[in-house]
Amino acid sequence: MAVAFVTATIMNLLAKDTIRSAITGRARKLFSGNSERPYQPVPAVEECSDQIVRMLEGKNISPETIGIDGSPGSGKSTLGRSLAKRTGLEWRCLYLRDMRESYFFLPGRIYENIRLFRTQDIDNFDAIIYIDCQVEDAQRRVIERDRNGALTDYVDFRMLKKIGDAAFAMADGEEIIIPMSPVRIKLRPKDGYKDSDNLRMILRSRGVDVEGFSKEELLFMYCYGKPKSGIFPYVKFGAYNNEILSGAFAALRVARVKKLLS
Repeated sequence: MAVAFVTATIMNLLAKDTIRSAITGRARKLFSGNSERPYQPVPAVEECSDQIVRMLEGKNISPETIGIDGSPGSGKSTLGRSLAKRTGLEWRCLYLRDMRESYFFLPGRIYENIRLFRTQDIDNFDAIIYIDCQVEDAQRRVIERDRNGALTDYVDFRMLKKIGDAAFAMADGEEIIIPMSPVRIKLRPKDGYKDSDNLRMILRSRGVDVEGFSKEELLFMYCYGKPKSGIFPYVKFGAYNNEILSGAFAALRVARVKKLLS
């Protein structure tokens, strides 16, 4: 019965394109050392980068630091690499562990992470770029790139995006939208983005005690009414319950058949 359960569950999981994508990524990392597909420029992103550079030049701005935020699969890395070629800045993808504390940002770099704006002091950036990609598009790209398609199963992309939208919206500065793209930009105002101040002011107007909470906790309070932080609030526990239950039922059927034949 145990063998039947394990076999049926594995077959159920392998039927999901998300799991197959994750396995492909693991295999690629095993043989090549990198789970990512080899980087290839994307024409639409290249055009977007050109528009961003032209916009900055038109405003006579040469940013020393740029921050990029957005959901997994939104195109942060592709845009970061493309902009790095045009600006001479160094592209740097930060890890989730880097977001646990205040990160020390160096000039001359483009930084990106899915929780960058909600956890860090964005006044470190001359320009902040938010990729406002639709959830379905981001999930499709995660699966197609074969790095870890299972993310779309166990990570709540809608919650990630809702908090990310709020984090970007709280920042002062004129919002610049790059045409025909999901890219939204704000340049640091003279007095700073004041995102944390704006967030606290809104919450205080609702009668919320904001003392002692991190920016991400305050954003959760703003969006969902309860303070949360870290990656676990975005995790969908029980993502594979259906596959496991189907495996259990299959095992029970096998056991029943064996009992009838015995």
